[in-house]
Amino acid sequence: MIDLCIDARMAFFSGIGTCIRELVPYLNQPPFKAVLLVDHLDQAWCKGIEQILLRCPIYSIREQVMFPIKIPKCDLFWSPHYNIPLLPIKAKRRVVTIHDACHLALGKNLSLFARLYANRVMRWASYRSDQVITDSRFSAKELCHYLGNPRTEIRVIPVATNLKRFQRKRDPVIRDKYQLPEKFALFVGNLKPHKNLHGLAKAFTAASLPGWGLVLVGMNKQNEKIENALILGKVPEEELPMLYSLAELLVFPSFYEGFGLPPLEAMSCGCPTVVSNAASIPEVCGEASLYFHPGRVEEMAAAIKRVALYQELRSRLVQKGFERVRQFDWGETARQYRSVFEEVCRL
Repeated sequence: MIDLCIDARMAFFSGIGTCIRELVPYLNQPPFKAVLLVDHLDQAWCKGIEQILLRCPIYSIREQVMFPIKIPKCDLFWSPHYNIPLLPIKAKRRVVTIHDACHLALGKNLSLFARLYANRVMRWASYRSDQVITDSRFSAKELCHYLGNPRTEIRVIPVATNLKRFQRKRDPVIRDKYQLPEKFALFVGNLKPHKNLHGLAKAFTAASLPGWGLVLVGMNKQNEKIENALILGKVPEEELPMLYSLAELLVFPSFYEGFGLPPLEAMSCGCPTVVSNAASIPEVCGEASLYFHPGRVEEMAAAIKRVALYQELRSRLVQKGFERVRQFDWGETARQYRSVFEEVCRL
């Protein structure tokens, strides 16, 4: 039996949280026996798995002080984010997942402390871990560019979409609840600057689609206003498939993504996708999306308008989306994680 300790405190963060919640059930099966570090006990998603309470802020000094105290003696410790323990712990081996190099590539959007912390701790995570995992080939190249080569070659394991949860589901109650337009373009993600939402708002206006609306879903900590957009904020997870299903199309205009799950979630719900050609997005979406340059508003507007107006193109994107999303399966992602973990424990 392999005793595996997992830092699961970010289970409900966007992106990283999805990865934790989807993988943990697979990682608590023989030969692995998992124990989770959690920020509150008796969480329904990990019921039946041993839990250790570690209630302290991510990236804090207290977190680093408490890691050696709370992490039990184990064969392997997995950090699903780069905030690894910096002090010695009672784990024989360590694996870290660094999902992207966003904090390094977009450091100008961070405070000086946050930039220094990200650079130093990611570097330590890269050098001190027995294995580094990331989500895309793009992210692997970016991490090597900013951090240098780690002890071992970075393993690329794509994340996935839960096809059972993300299915086409139309519910008029959701339309009424959020007062959604009859036809709308949808964005899903956090509302940070690199998501390019002001560019999206300009492009949507330029597309000039009478009777249409622009709907944004995601955390908006700055309470930022986006012109001519309906901002729903964070919505319950069970409502996301319904929003994808009601939308005429998803627009994903980011300048930078380490992976980007929303286009795959939209594809799984039969929603055509119009996406940026930047960073890892083409690697994820393949031939199942219509692309535009994120810095060219007129090009984005033209892509939105094409998908909005041409039914044949929409149908083709929907069909290709169904085919594409089947290539990203959580069971396969978990199989690759388990294989890496077993390899590390044999070192």
